[in-house]
Amino acid sequence: MTVKCIMVSVFAPFPHLILGEANRALRAQEILELIRTRRRVNKVTVYRILEDFTRRAMVRKLSLEGRVNHFELACEHHPPHPHFQCHTCREVQCLEPVALNRMWTELQGPVGNRADHIDIKVEGLCHKCRDIS
Repeated sequence: MTVKCIMVSVFAPFPHLILGEANRALRAQEILELIRTRRRVNKVTVYRILEDFTRRAMVRKLSLEGRVNHFELACEHHPPHPHFQCHTCREVQCLEPVALNRMWTELQGPVGNRADHIDIKVEGLCHKCRDIS
């Protein structure tokens, strides 16, 4: 386990467990509700922990639904990956990580730029909504 993973589990075992157990990125409200099934916790505390973990690069904040951020673990066991979001139901699905070395180099642009991260969001119609229509 990396230092980053250990820090997340030591400082806030419940957000870490919630994010580690999730098979998709979660909204802060979802994280709060899941933690509250295990213990009492203040909403502001959860938001502060998520913001602190984001600053420390222990958690990734994803802007997927316009104003609503989603969160997921950011460690070697949870590498960056693209996400799919359905236009109809707004469900967010994690997609398999893909090698983006060539794209990373090209997207940095002119010599001297430094790209720190790439967010890839695929939008469309999920299989459930497609089957309904």
